[in-house]
Amino acid sequence: MIYAALNPVSSEVQKSIEFFNNEHTDIQIEIHDYSDEGGLERLQTELVLGKVPDIMEMHYFGKTGPKVAVADSYYVCPGSYAEAADEYWMPYRQMAQRGYLEDLWPYIESDPELGRDGVLEAPLKAAEADGGLYILFQDVVIFTLIGRESVVGSRYSWTMEDIMEVLAGMPEGSTILRYNMTRRDAFFNLLRFSLDRFMDREAGECHFDSQGFLDLVQFLENFPEEVDFEDPVEAEEEVRRRIKNGQQMLEGKMVDWQKEIAVADAIWQERAAFPGYPTTGGGSGSFFYPTRRVLAMSAACRYKDAAWEYIRNLLKPRVSQNQPLTTSNIPINAHDYELLLWGELQQTNRRIAEVGSVEKFLKDGFLASQRHFNHGPEVRMMRPLTEEESQRHRDLVNHTTLLYWPDDELSGIVWDSLGPYFAGDWTLDHTIDIIQSRATLYVNEQR
Repeated sequence: MIYAALNPVSSEVQKSIEFFNNEHTDIQIEIHDYSDEGGLERLQTELVLGKVPDIMEMHYFGKTGPKVAVADSYYVCPGSYAEAADEYWMPYRQMAQRGYLEDLWPYIESDPELGRDGVLEAPLKAAEADGGLYILFQDVVIFTLIGRESVVGSRYSWTMEDIMEVLAGMPEGSTILRYNMTRRDAFFNLLRFSLDRFMDREAGECHFDSQGFLDLVQFLENFPEEVDFEDPVEAEEEVRRRIKNGQQMLEGKMVDWQKEIAVADAIWQERAAFPGYPTTGGGSGSFFYPTRRVLAMSAACRYKDAAWEYIRNLLKPRVSQNQPLTTSNIPINAHDYELLLWGELQQTNRRIAEVGSVEKFLKDGFLASQRHFNHGPEVRMMRPLTEEESQRHRDLVNHTTLLYWPDDELSGIVWDSLGPYFAGDWTLDHTIDIIQSRATLYVNEQR
């Protein structure tokens, strides 16, 4: 079987394949490395020619490597997450539509150690294409937007109209997000992931003339084209001040464990809500971001059971009760997920016992703080973790229905077309016509 490596082959990947090959004398996995210069283009050409690898990596992290799940630098969030210039996300939905990829749900459902009860369904359903599951990943984090529950309400989704209604009731001079976020920042960090919902790839149709897309354009109009250069320390001090004074509605947040729920509360100094960004019809406003390898199986694979035996390693349990804290991300394995929630609470209780009191824990405990901001003091939790934070974490996971998987070419089409409108050179009607025309041509080229 051929394993297509988009990223440089790590020791972990090498060992996993060596282990498989040692266990199988009849079927061997051979690595084809596409991480070299021109490798991605070479793989794309081979796919068009029908030369489809048996197992494929579907996310190329770029030369600088993954931006999430790296020690001390994984706390990224919408509004601050920056992809590498050469990062690439394989268009798996289009590949599935063309019949290149195998649906993995039947393998999960028939796996005696998994089944649907053995996995977190929400992240996998977010990755579905027409009800099929064509990619698989080991763990995720959640990208979302948070706000004061007393201001934005207890919700996991909303529309642009809802946001503007909340903004109207806030103090004069308030902003939806950070005051120094530009229009381009808002588009590429928050909105481009929703563009696919205005396209019907199977029918070759686009709906950028819908009210939902017009609402997103209206949302972008609330941001400045550019901001004057500011000292980053002073800029963050102003962000903190505006949050404290109730002049900022939302803040970007990356959520891995229930500690992030408590930190969200601490940012606002009251109970936080997780509405995410505005969507058409008020659907889910938060995203699952797959943090490590993403794999797919070829529909033409001759040894599908063997390929599944390798791919399923992404879902196998990795956590034990004796040592539950082995990952900073949310595992897809349901057993590991619940054990890690439990482990976080146990670790908090152990730390409180070590320092002698809850007060000392909140003041000095390393589990009770986090550097949400790049500058200034850390954000300190208002109370130790309890089962309430664990349940709020489960609720956030179960209410998240979107997968972070951008289509860079579509994003470029839309953003380039919006530029003349924001500059005052095109009318909105003309802009929408241009986007409709260019996007329709693009989607039909991809069919």
